[in-house]
Amino acid sequence: MEKTMEIDLREMFRVLLKRAWIIVLCAVLLGSAMLAYTITCVTPMYQASVTMYVNNNSAKDSTSVSANDLSVALRLVQTYVSIITSDRVLERVIEEAGLMMTTAELKGMISAQPEGVTEMFRVIVTSPNPQMSADIANVIARIAPEEIAEIIEGSTAKTIDEAKVPTHRASPSRSLNTIIGAFVGAVLATLVIVLAHVLDVRVKSEEDLQKICDLPVLGVIPNLTGDSKKRRR
Repeated sequence: MEKTMEIDLREMFRVLLKRAWIIVLCAVLLGSAMLAYTITCVTPMYQASVTMYVNNNSAKDSTSVSANDLSVALRLVQTYVSIITSDRVLERVIEEAGLMMTTAELKGMISAQPEGVTEMFRVIVTSPNPQMSADIANVIARIAPEEIAEIIEGSTAKTIDEAKVPTHRASPSRSLNTIIGAFVGAVLATLVIVLAHVLDVRVKSEEDLQKICDLPVLGVIPNLTGDSKKRRR
């Protein structure tokens, strides 16, 4: 059984090597098609972000930071992020930025994440317009301190880094999509070649005949499809 499997694997490798040009061609074609689709059909998105620091003055001053203090700080940041993405804050952002969209649409453009285990967090705005992304992020940075201080007593917020107009798209990645397309094309071509070889039950050589029966080969029909001069001789 092991010997048969080894022979099959070697034969499969020879088949794939013989048809390697098909695999390469399919990879190039599908990779190129994916690149063309990304350029012409996928809308590029741009991200702008602001970094903010929020301090809870009601906490006791201490010269050292314990693990519990870091845990409390992380929970506070999560609370601040929830406040910024609330309808109350988003409605003010829409009004002050003059946006023609709903709070649900704006919320889908905004994401926020803590900067490690600290009292800092970053608000990220993603849109197809780079200027719009920066404007919305800066409006949020201007409104957020007021809302946070009003909702959580004793808290103050400061903007560390304001948003700048992005010059490079955040998505999609043309190179990544091209690589994915080429990989899928190569895999599909390989599967088709392997499947076609496995399903081909024709007897094409003495080895194929010996695989299906244990009888000896008594004779072989000569190949008469060679060169015309050899046939005449």
